Formats: sequence, structure tokens, C-alpha cells
Amino acid sequence: MVPLESIDLGLAGKAAVVTGSARGWGRGIALELAARGVRVIVNGRSAATTDATVQAIRDAGGTAESCIADVGTTPGCDALVEACIAAFGTIDILINNAGFLMSAPLWDMTDAQWDEVLATQLTAQFRCSRAAARHMIAAGHGGRIINMVGGGGFTGQFNNANHAASKGGGMGAVLTWAGELAPHAITVNGVVGIVETDLTRPLHDKVRAARKAQGMADWDISARDLGSFPADEAASIVVWLASAAAAEVTGQFFEIQGPEIQLWRMATIERSFHRYPRWTPEAIEQAGIARIAAGPPRIEPSVAARLARMKIMHK
Repeated sequence: MVPLESIDLGLAGKAAVVTGSARGWGRGIALELAARGVRVIVNGRSAATTDATVQAIRDAGGTAESCIADVGTTPGCDALVEACIAAFGTIDILINNAGFLMSAPLWDMTDAQWDEVLATQLTAQFRCSRAAARHMIAAGHGGRIINMVGGGGFTGQFNNANHAASKGGGMGAVLTWAGELAPHAITVNGVVGIVETDLTRPLHDKVRAARKAQGMADWDISARDLGSFPADEAASIVVWLASAAAAEVTGQFFEIQGPEIQLWRMATIERSFHRYPRWTPEAIEQAGIARIAAGPPRIEPSVAARLARMKIMHK
């Protein structure tokens, strides 16, 4: 077996944009890419946090520039890609990571809460990918686009339909763009992860409080035990997908959970029903499909416990 340190991922000298990389998972991804020789555009809305991440990369011997831009707008997305071209002469990698939560149940969610989350987590993926793809196609050297998607697209996310809708929409975009961009050697993949960040720590505290109220002796469990992992650890699958090693991987979805990486299968049919020559509403009722399909949404058993925690987090 080849020693890990001798594997060349082909990343040195590449140029990347990581949206929402001033903090959290995006920051971890930017640091890990830079550690392997990638030149990185760090993006955020705050100059203080964005510049701090740039400085951390430079202090570690890497190359980075900052771009303060709101990816919830077309000018912001275009500015990010243009900043990469201006600084490094090209763009090879785009990581669509930016995101945040604006929680409310359906009856209380405002237009602004819906629109702002969709703009940053879904429409921004379209706008940034469009701008990056145009440059990658014109340059003719291929590229990598990696979108943060999410299990909420399959399972829903209590009090966060805007978040879940954006993640599900992102999955459809990944599948479409992977096919469209394949002739240009541009891969498009989706990544799912629950990461320990400033955003998720208060949510973890809600779960701990619920466990304590239930009298559980081990209520004060770690973020890792709750299924959230450090940003640098969760960055590994993203860095690999950005590398030359993953040149044949496109239109796929990966979830990273600490020591486990899951490759998802999409559009699985659980069961099918047949009737000749055709179905009618009465025939559907007579066949007993209501009894078969009744109950909670069909979710993988391994996801059920995590979904229960998420419901507590977002109450």
C-alpha cells in the first residue's frame, strides 16, 4: 500500500473559491485546500472574520486572498469568480458552501426568511456555478464544482422548510449540472455533513438540555457523540473531490460522519403496484395502498435517531 504522505492529489497550484469560508465548515475547507497548495479565495460578509481566515492560511505557508461579497446576489457571485481570475488567473475549483438558518414553522415563516435562505443556499449555487463554469469551459482545462446539499432534502427539517427545500433543490442541480458539464471535464458533486461550528453549538446545547430534563446520566455528551464533527475532519471528502484523484467521480452524493463516509443511492423505488389496464381512484383504494403507505415518512432506520435530535435542535 502506498504511504498516505506520498500520494499526490494534483492540487498544488490550483485556484479555488470557497463561499462562506470566513467561518465554520467553509473555513476548515479553505485551510485544508491551502495546506495542499491550492490558492484560495476566502469569502464572507465580515472583513474581520474573512481577513482572519486569510491570515491563518498565510501564516501556515499557504496562498489566499479575501473577497467580501454577498452570494445571495448575482453581483456578489460574479465578484467572487472575478476575484479568483484577477488574483490567480484562473478558477479550477468552486465550493458552494455558504449557508445559514432562519427557523420558523410554516405558518410563521416570513417571505424574507424563505427568500434569504433560498438565495444563499440554492440560488447562489446556481449563480456561482454559472460564472465558474463559463470560465472553466472557456479555459478548456476542466474543473470541480462541489455543492453542500443535505439530508434535509430527503427527511425534511423541523421548523426549517426553507433550509430543507434549498438542500433538496441543490441535489437536483448537482445531478443536472454533472450531465451538462461532463463533456467539458467539469465534475459536479454534492456533500452532506453535520459540522461542529458556532452555528451548531447552541443546537447541541438544546439536545443536552433535553437529555438532562429526561434525567439521563450522560446528558452532557460531546458534539462528536451527537454526530457533529470538527470542520477540518469534515473537510476531507471535499478536498478529495476537488482533487485529480476524483476526476471520474461526478453526479454523486457523499456524507461524512467522522470515521464514516456514506455514498448515497438516489431515487430508490421502495415498492411498485400494477393493475391492468389502468388504475382508478377506486381501484387504488380497493388495493389497500392507504394501509401500506400510511405512517411516518419512509426514512432509513440509521437516519431516524439523528432526525429525532434535529427535531429537538430546531424546536
